[in-house]
Amino acid sequence: MHRPILKSLVMASALALAAAACSSSPASSGKQAKPLVIVDNTGQTYTRSFNPFVSTSLGNEVNSTALYYEPLLLFNIMRPTQPPIPWLATAYSWSDGGKTLTLTIRKGVRFSDGTPMTASDVAFSFSLLKLHPNLTPVAPPPVPLTATATSPTTVVLRYSQPEYANLFLIGGMYVVPEHIWKGIANPATFTDPNPVGTGPYVVSQFSAQKFTLTPNRHYWDKASVRVPSIVFPDYISNDTANPALEDGLIDYAGNDVSNVQENFLNKSPDFHTWTASKPWFSDNNVVTLWLNVTRPPLNDPKVRLAISAGIDRQQLSVQGETGYEPPATSSSGLLLPVDNALLDPAYAGNLSPTSDPAKVAAILTSDGWKKVNGKWTKNGRTIKFSIEDPSSYTDYATDAQLIANQLNAEGFEVSFDGVQANQWYADYPVGNFDAMIHWGTQGPNPYYYFQNWLDDSQSAPIGKPAASDWGRFRDPQAQAALAQFASTDNPAAQRAALDTLQKIVATQAPVIPLLYGAAWYEYSTKNYTGWPTAANPYMNPVPNSPYLLYTVLHLKPVG
Repeated sequence: MHRPILKSLVMASALALAAAACSSSPASSGKQAKPLVIVDNTGQTYTRSFNPFVSTSLGNEVNSTALYYEPLLLFNIMRPTQPPIPWLATAYSWSDGGKTLTLTIRKGVRFSDGTPMTASDVAFSFSLLKLHPNLTPVAPPPVPLTATATSPTTVVLRYSQPEYANLFLIGGMYVVPEHIWKGIANPATFTDPNPVGTGPYVVSQFSAQKFTLTPNRHYWDKASVRVPSIVFPDYISNDTANPALEDGLIDYAGNDVSNVQENFLNKSPDFHTWTASKPWFSDNNVVTLWLNVTRPPLNDPKVRLAISAGIDRQQLSVQGETGYEPPATSSSGLLLPVDNALLDPAYAGNLSPTSDPAKVAAILTSDGWKKVNGKWTKNGRTIKFSIEDPSSYTDYATDAQLIANQLNAEGFEVSFDGVQANQWYADYPVGNFDAMIHWGTQGPNPYYYFQNWLDDSQSAPIGKPAASDWGRFRDPQAQAALAQFASTDNPAAQRAALDTLQKIVATQAPVIPLLYGAAWYEYSTKNYTGWPTAANPYMNPVPNSPYLLYTVLHLKPVG
């Protein structure tokens, strides 16, 4: 089980939430509903840390953050053309050619300690990222030159370059209370054990085995809060979480369940996935093999391309992912078939589903490598590296071992380094890995995939935490193309930028596309109804922040 991440308002889009608010809150219901049990990322070490601006905090790792810290806007990536959903911001407007964004902030919102939230809190939250560049939000927004509250309900963000394309990331920014955070000397080390946010829930109980959220009595939309409590239990792996899911002990999950028909759906008529038949899940990201390009020989693009040619993606799909995630067919990095209209024809179907030994040999021979004792060798060195992933992410662990076996048969020296999940989350942001399998970023267009992989402005020196570009890839052409896309709302100019980004991924392989990742989503209607479905895709269904905020507020207790 693994997660991605993770971007002209119309007031009509608020009607869905208003409609969902027509029933009573938990406090006024005649019969108290049962707790909602959510499981997303297994294998975590439960320490009381909920800092929204630290990617390795427990809240971010288990995807609970949006339930107590809210974003400015919500986006339904299941419907990419749908306008943003107003949340803490009710409207926005661009000026100065996309360099200035003015946000109208919702009135009547209070933090969970009862203090009113104003535009000053929003401006302060953005300013924190500038004052403390070592903060690492999960989906970092561009840092404004200035963030100014020009009135209690107006914030003006000024940027050094146009940021049209980054509304998804800017709108996803979590707002923290200035009156608390201004007294924190180093926000990057602040654990935030008792988060004070504007969200519908607060942390009420905590142990090493689980934590519980209960309603925020100051929430601005109390009528939509019909779930009386939410429990995030700790499971050490899929192997322990899935039996609990199959026994009906979990209501909402993002699990990779082998043979989901037999092992989950057939267990109860209350159990469901996104669709009632194959493929069961929608695809919403590109799973890649990340390579640390600072470590020889992975700093050689031809070695990286040879690694790609040696991978049997079909085997990963069938054995590692139980057929739920199809093999990637293009080296471009696009999510197919969703992004077919944007695909450069040069990279259509250019990835073999199985290993291609002849291509591996051709690439490496042209790069000066020779087979010595069955291993590709150059200047006395072999192509040796490890793939680090959590052992508890059983599908990724299987995929990593399969890749190691496949490449070793082709003359590489590859091993799987299975680690605890908390070690993995600590290692990869600081560049402490050779290679890893990781899900892709989601967004309303491919710009967000490429930004996550290639944007060195979000990276950091080895040993320092990076918000993205964990492989430390640097290419001026990539930066220029990302800036070109973000600086315009002209489709032709954006398409040209995407063509450049596709070429960089396809020809330099800083990340290697493996699979089209499933939006893991299992749910039970035993205790709650109102879930997003393929027939009613009102929100991305995965139990990830910030999407689960919208889903939870649409749930109604059975009976």
